[in-house]
Amino acid sequence: MTVRDFSQVFDSYAQFEESVIAAKMETVAELGKEEDEEVELELRLARFEQLMARRPLLLNSVLLRQNPHNVHEWHKRVQLYQGRPEQIIHTYTEAVRTVDPFKATGRPHGLWVAFARFYEDNGQLDDARTILSKATRVRFRQVEDLAAVWCEFGEMELRHHNYEEALRILRKATALPAKRAEYFDSTEPVQNRLYKSLKVWSMLADLEESLGTFQSTKAVYDRILDLRIATPQIVINYGLFLEEHGYFEESFKAYERGIALFRWPNVADIWHTYLSKFVARYGGRKLERARDLFEQALDGCPPKYAKTIYLLYARLEEEFGLARHAMGVYERATRAVLPAQRHDMFNIYIKRAAELYGVTHTRPIYQKAIEVLGDDAARELCLRFADMECKLGEVDRARAIYTYCSQICDPRVSPTAGGHPGG
Repeated sequence: MTVRDFSQVFDSYAQFEESVIAAKMETVAELGKEEDEEVELELRLARFEQLMARRPLLLNSVLLRQNPHNVHEWHKRVQLYQGRPEQIIHTYTEAVRTVDPFKATGRPHGLWVAFARFYEDNGQLDDARTILSKATRVRFRQVEDLAAVWCEFGEMELRHHNYEEALRILRKATALPAKRAEYFDSTEPVQNRLYKSLKVWSMLADLEESLGTFQSTKAVYDRILDLRIATPQIVINYGLFLEEHGYFEESFKAYERGIALFRWPNVADIWHTYLSKFVARYGGRKLERARDLFEQALDGCPPKYAKTIYLLYARLEEEFGLARHAMGVYERATRAVLPAQRHDMFNIYIKRAAELYGVTHTRPIYQKAIEVLGDDAARELCLRFADMECKLGEVDRARAIYTYCSQICDPRVSPTAGGHPGG
């Protein structure tokens, strides 16, 4: 039952065989080569070689006696029988009969999948189907195991170009069971919980997109959203799928359904995709609706994700709305983004204000930025602000800015700040 006991017995046996062989060789050396002696020596050597060759299998048997539910050891046993198909089939059969999914160490579905793959590799597709069909009825401990079996079943049919069969299998896998249970309800068999497995639904959605009809694919995505098992990526895929087929309003509805399912930060990618697509589609034709969407997106948006949305919003206002609205958006953005992004945001705000209204309109923005930013960023902005005033001929203003700036400059830390031209 233990590896230690086995090793002791095996080593003793091996030593015994070695000593018998050594004795035989001595006898042959002393008495000369007689045919019977030589045959016996050959037999002894063959027996010893066979014993050594059997060691991995015998050791594997000990480990499986210790824990018959060790999936890894069963896989190892199959490898030890490489090239002996009858033994491999016998081992797999014994393995799937012996391993209790609730006591298994490792993933028990792997034995069923490997068994089916063995038949498939040997051209026995019907036998492989039988094995996988039986596997779908096994009471696994986790839904993922059953989902992996169904997906392997579908993939096997795809490998052999049986596309309709693959679709049929995955539709069957996702069909509603007679008794529905929650995904994590371990009191219910996995077969009653499989309909909530995203792994199976995702594969079905991919197959429907490439092999099914528009309606059948749409129905699958709708079911995923109804079951509330979608990921943000699934929602985006659905939106893009509808858009490709020209159903723009439907795609926007899909994004909205996805937004209702998630909170920040998971909803970030859906919002970015939705807002970009909406603006690209309607431009300024549905400006009020676009503004409502941006306000909805910004409501409760964490600072980490705010910058991208504010920049999109401001660009919408610049291109299709009002310049003063765009300025309002930039101003809000300087307060809403992460502290580390504020300097960057003020730079964009100043640049856009100068382009839209002229440089004199940037004065209050510079003043606000210098007030709220840290010393390093404020120093850099002070120098730019003073430089601008010099160019406008406002020397007194520039002098006042330099005076203010000198108070936040330590010459030991920032020696370059004091020597700016025009000071």
